[in-house]
Amino acid sequence: MTALHYDVAVIGAGPAGSATAYFLARGGLRVALLDKSDFPRDKTCGDGLTLRALAVLDSMGVLPQVEQQAFRCSSVTIRNSDELTYRLEFSEPGSPLQHLLILPRLTFDELLRQHAIEAGATFVPHAKVVNITDESDGNVQLEVENGSRIESKLAVIATGANIGLLRKTGLLKRAPPPGLAARAYFENVEDLDDTILLFFDGVEHPGYGWVFPTSLNSANIGCGVFFDSRTPQPTHLRNMIRGHPYLQRILKNARQVGPIKGHPLRTDFLSSRSGDGRILVVGEAVGLVNPITGEGIDYALESAQLAGDAILNINNRHRGLDSSAIQRNYRTALSRKFRLLFLLSHLTQRVYLRDGMIDRVLRRIQHRPHLQRMVVDACYGSADPLSAFAPQTLWEVFMP
Repeated sequence: MTALHYDVAVIGAGPAGSATAYFLARGGLRVALLDKSDFPRDKTCGDGLTLRALAVLDSMGVLPQVEQQAFRCSSVTIRNSDELTYRLEFSEPGSPLQHLLILPRLTFDELLRQHAIEAGATFVPHAKVVNITDESDGNVQLEVENGSRIESKLAVIATGANIGLLRKTGLLKRAPPPGLAARAYFENVEDLDDTILLFFDGVEHPGYGWVFPTSLNSANIGCGVFFDSRTPQPTHLRNMIRGHPYLQRILKNARQVGPIKGHPLRTDFLSSRSGDGRILVVGEAVGLVNPITGEGIDYALESAQLAGDAILNINNRHRGLDSSAIQRNYRTALSRKFRLLFLLSHLTQRVYLRDGMIDRVLRRIQHRPHLQRMVVDACYGSADPLSAFAPQTLWEVFMP
């Protein structure tokens, strides 16, 4: 069977893959965007888009389409009990309007895929890549489960938390530390407005539950933990829906749309490999999920942009795809952007989000504007990772 030839083959058409394909196709490269599914297809996620994500979407020129279909949230409500519940506005008085967007992945991923195709990428559905091998002519060959072959000068793995291809290519030697989440969609939900809700009561720690409105009467409701829980997260979420006092109130007349779905969370960026030879890895496939919030779309888009820059800069400078230089530049860019953030985020998780500390931290946040701003920035994805260990923060949290 004759192989199809491209400059770059991107494996996985989620946010990281479609964004990578977009940047490379816009830069003039011949790009294949492969996925094991056809689109539109559902994907299990919290569906939140932070300011970091919105900034990359704006640079891609797709933000207006996203905003048109998304639900805008202007605040976050923190809950640890009926007595300890408070709302924090994203915008401070006098500041420009700031917000988060909630858009189900069924719609969001399809928007990005179409945007990549419009930029010139070729989409190949039903193409589950089972292996990538180096060829003697300096290309790589992708072996597709259906027996077809695709050759390219470079391959980009954007398969999210699915580690099968990473294990097959030797880029992942052992399974990453576990993190788990689950979500379900509901209609006819009561008492929703333009706030996202994060709740910590009735949830295993470190972790939290969420209610993310997708409209004024529908929501993505879920929970997640950052450890190997004895209780599968779909089971945990099902029990919470049945027994959590807040969820019982807002869901008393609601209708669940579709099943509860679980998904892993890969926060192991610090020990992950960003590529080797002619293969690069982007998004959650390289462990880029926030260890505090579980958010990964923003980092997926940012890593796609970094990979695109590394490939295009070397290609333009040398008029060829020098894989060793691309690997070096991409690895350096990832480290500069994410290494300190992940080091401090993992430390923050261990210090502040453990049992025995949650209630104390949430009560202190309630009355201290400095701590409130940190929470808002964390929801935005724009928090300074050093701020959690600044003297003022430590004093306000741990003082008698």
